[in-house]
Parts: sequence; C-alpha cells; structure tokens
Amino acid sequence: MTGIDQDSTKRFHDGDPEALQEIVTHYQGSIFGIGVKLLGTAEDAKDYCQDVFVHAYEKRRLYDPERPFEPWFYKLALNLGRQRLRKRREIPKSGSMPVQVAGETAEREMVENERRARVGDVLRKLKPKYRECLALRFEADMKLQEIAQTLGLPLGTVKTRLRRGMTTFKELYAQGGGFDEMQ
Repeated sequence: MTGIDQDSTKRFHDGDPEALQEIVTHYQGSIFGIGVKLLGTAEDAKDYCQDVFVHAYEKRRLYDPERPFEPWFYKLALNLGRQRLRKRREIPKSGSMPVQVAGETAEREMVENERRARVGDVLRKLKPKYRECLALRFEADMKLQEIAQTLGLPLGTVKTRLRRGMTTFKELYAQGGGFDEMQ
C-alpha cells in the first residue's frame, strides 16, 4: 500500500478539510479492518473508524509534516483501539466478521462466511499485542520496519510478535477443525 503524498499530509496538518477527506478515503479500509481485528465486531469497528479520523484531525498539530505520516497515524489509531479495549477490560467474545463476498453461488458465500467467522473468532483469542502486529501487517500492508516505527518497538520484537501471532493463530485455527482450506 502506498501512503498518502507529503503535500496532502502538510495540508492536513494545516487543517485543510479536502486533505482530511483524502486521508479518510485512502485509509478508511485499513482502519476499519484494524478495528474489526482489535474490537471484534463490524459495529464497533465503524465507531472506531470514525473516532480515529476525528481524533487524528483534532491531534493534527502534533504531527510533524516533515516526517512520514503513516507511523504517526497508525500509532494514534492503535492507541485509540487500546483505550477501547482497556475500557472494556475484555477481549471480544464473539461476533461475525464483516463479509463482502461477491460469490458465484450461495454455497460459496456460505463457506466464505463461515471461514471469515472462524478467522475472526481465532483472531479475537490472540493477545492484543499479536493482533496489533497482524493487523498492521495484513490490513495496513505495512512493512516490518514501518510496524516497528509505528509501535515504537525494535524490529526484532515485531518479527517475534508476528511469528508468535501467526503460530498461535495457526494452532488455534487447526484446533477448530480443519486447516486444509487455509493452505
């Protein structure tokens, strides 16, 4: 995923509403995906997504337009997600993942819905620190160094969290019955 251009981020910093709209358009999909993975439901993710953009706009003066935008933005988004999880004091238990399947048959859609629900259930069982790394890697399509910068962690720690998160995910997914369709 290519980030937003520096001109837009400078205009965002200065309060330009059109630049904010560009940022919303560019990042809303990945922020929504991160929200689902962190919070567990599409409804929570919608609220979270809206709050991230409002919060970013309110805090835009804290962003240094001479530095990369994405690490600042995703760090702000993750901090907001962490606050929500702390307020709940729990990991979401259930809820289906949002599905936008344009399948050829009802059976294919049903199988895809079930697979997505299983993936969501397994993700919600992971520790938040693993979910954050997985969400940034696979939803925001960030490189390992970008994740490390965003989270303020050493690169080795990010690699470890991703590896442990993926290993735990695979184990939990396999326990839920069959791993064949994921391979």
